[in-house]
Amino acid sequence: MRCLFRKIKIAVVVASWLLGGGAQAAGPSGYQLESATVLPSTNTDWDYLAFDAARSNLFIARRGDGLTVFDVRTQKVVANVAGTKGANGIVLLPQFDRAYVVNTDGTMTTIALSTLTLVKWEQLDKGGLNGIIYEPTMQRIHAITGLRQKTSTYITLDAKTGKLLGRTDFDSTKMDTPATDDEGTIYAPMRDKNVLMKLSARDLSVQRTWPIAPCEQPVAVEYEKTSKRIFIGCRGAKPVFVAIDAKTGKVVASLPIGKGVDGMAFDHDKHLIVTSNGMDANLVVIRQLGPDQYQLVETIGTRPMVRVLAMDPATRKLYSVTAGFSFPAAEPGKPAPPATFHPNSFTVLTYAPTPDKTLQEPEEQHQH
Repeated sequence: MRCLFRKIKIAVVVASWLLGGGAQAAGPSGYQLESATVLPSTNTDWDYLAFDAARSNLFIARRGDGLTVFDVRTQKVVANVAGTKGANGIVLLPQFDRAYVVNTDGTMTTIALSTLTLVKWEQLDKGGLNGIIYEPTMQRIHAITGLRQKTSTYITLDAKTGKLLGRTDFDSTKMDTPATDDEGTIYAPMRDKNVLMKLSARDLSVQRTWPIAPCEQPVAVEYEKTSKRIFIGCRGAKPVFVAIDAKTGKVVASLPIGKGVDGMAFDHDKHLIVTSNGMDANLVVIRQLGPDQYQLVETIGTRPMVRVLAMDPATRKLYSVTAGFSFPAAEPGKPAPPATFHPNSFTVLTYAPTPDKTLQEPEEQHQH
């Protein structure tokens, strides 16, 4: 996901860019920015978010600044967890009182979820780890390697004990975090090959490999249990959201979204899908009308690099993060350098559901 920082361009898109009259008739989603809380920070980027609904804590993987736990009710930091420098991906398992964090140096940190204290820190791979997922039928976690030259690896561990169980290689240079149906199947995207793999949770054997055109560079994947559909946010030259029949692998719907998608959330009660698109600085809201029918609802302007997303299922509030940044000028004949992030500019953004479509920028809160 780091490559997004190298080529971001700001193109905040208003709702009329995507919506037709039929979508407007369905009614607004009503998300608007509720708060923007600035945290102490260094020159570091970030990756995944995870939400602990029982404690209303947002877990933020801040790479160089480690794992930050943020109370969304008080808008204050609860903890900066020790042993998590390079935090990149997070999975929360309250049933085992565990949080597992994979880091950019190839390590994994095990945390007691109830106390936010370090349990174990271990090296899993020589290179960086990108994402992590829990599969409940086997009670296993799978840590996923980051960008590689030839193959990506799933590193499998027992979710309760953290015991290493095995490694499985796949013919892909980049695999993002998959989705599971919680019934023994994992749906794994290959970003470099523009396909989706259907894996057996028992042994990670490949059951199917589906081409998913018009989706290119599948990044964000969610599984919707009621309709048995797989939702994917795709970057590519023409960014799209696609819905896929989990039984057949058929793409049943495709809709345009913003550039730089990296996160997705699904509101089960309202049947709303939200993609966060960092390059275009927007959230795109899509309504699921039926298993194969989807409708663009609105586009909400955010801030540059708002690309990851988490949702509180109780309040329906959305959470994302960003920071101030600069791009140094590129030298002739050389690739553009990565963004430089401004210290003490890291910001947690809260978007609340409301029937009022008027977007108002709140005053920022600062923590010292």
